[in-house]
Parts: sequence; structure tokens; C-alpha cells
Amino acid sequence: MTEKRNLKLSTIPEGEKKVLKFLQKKGSVLYGNIFKDLKIPPTKGSEIILSLTYKGYIKNVGRSSYYELNVELEH
Repeated sequence: MTEKRNLKLSTIPEGEKKVLKFLQKKGSVLYGNIFKDLKIPPTKGSEIILSLTYKGYIKNVGRSSYYELNVELEH
């Protein structure tokens, strides 16, 4: 099993930070519930999820629509 890298929250834009903290608190979360629970518009939420996934900060869990953190957050 690979070790997760550390990520300083102070270097992350506010919208992305909100999603990262939410996933840290909740664990594995269904894609659509991330937007719904955080009250983020779907278009903006999709951009944030795509950005965080591309950067490797979050990952898709298996073949499902669930996402979880792929890093350890440093406050």
C-alpha cells in the first residue's frame, strides 16, 4: 500500500479546500452528494472535482461514483 502525501491547505483555493475538508470529514462520498451537501452549483462542483482529481488530491473509488481523499491534509 502506498503512503499518502501531505498537502498544506494554505496553498489551496477556497472552493477546493471546502471539498477536501468535506471528504476528510465524511470519507467516501457519492459524486452528486458532494455538490448537494456543500451547496455548490453542479457546474462549479464538476470543475472542482475534475481539478482535484487531475492534481491527484482525490480519487474515484473503484468503478463507482464515490470519491475520497488521496492525500493527508495539513492545517
